[in-house]
Formats: sequence, C-alpha cells, structure tokens
Amino acid sequence: MNKLKTAAIALGVFAGLSGASHGPGEMLQGNVAPKGIVFSAWSQLTFLGGEPAMTFLPSLLAAGILTIIVGITVAVWAGKFARGRLGGPLLILLSVLMLLVAVALFHPSSALLED
Repeated sequence: MNKLKTAAIALGVFAGLSGASHGPGEMLQGNVAPKGIVFSAWSQLTFLGGEPAMTFLPSLLAAGILTIIVGITVAVWAGKFARGRLGGPLLILLSVLMLLVAVALFHPSSALLED
C-alpha cells in the first residue's frame, strides 16, 4: 500500500471519529432547533468556544444521532474499504454527507456563533 492511501485512510478514520464525537453534545441539547446554521455542539466546553459546529437539520437531537451514525460509517469505511476501487469516491461522498448532517468547525469560526 502506498503512502497516499495510508494517509487517506488515517485522515478518514480521524475525521469520522472526531465528527462522531460531536454527536453526543448535540443530542444532550435535546430536540430543539439550532439558532442558526452554525451553533455550539458542546456548549459546556467554554475553553474551546463551545466547539462550533454546522448543520442544515432543524433538530439538534436528529443532527446528533445522524452525526454519530455517519461519523462511525466514515471511520469504518476509511479503515476497511477505502483500499478498493470505489473506496476513495465513496469516502468523498460520505464526507460530504457528514458535512451536511453536522460538522465540527475550527475554533476561529466560533466568532460566527450567536449567543
């Protein structure tokens, strides 16, 4: 296996697991609508600016559940099936799906959050 595929697998697993880690924070906020597209996934984590995230779903509970499912799917796909012929393109599609469900944003984007 070449270094590029190894790097893609490692980044895919990391992205999937880190994406899934935002799901419980969203679920704990309940079946409420986010204040906007960008919101705080873990509002209790003030030292990280509340872990900013983005979703297009109208419910944080649904976003949290789907974030966990899609994040674990991305991690498993990257670790197990990314070596195949369609592994890369399907990993890209799963990553786009994770972007639409709920994705963590870098800390500087916390300035976009509304209190």
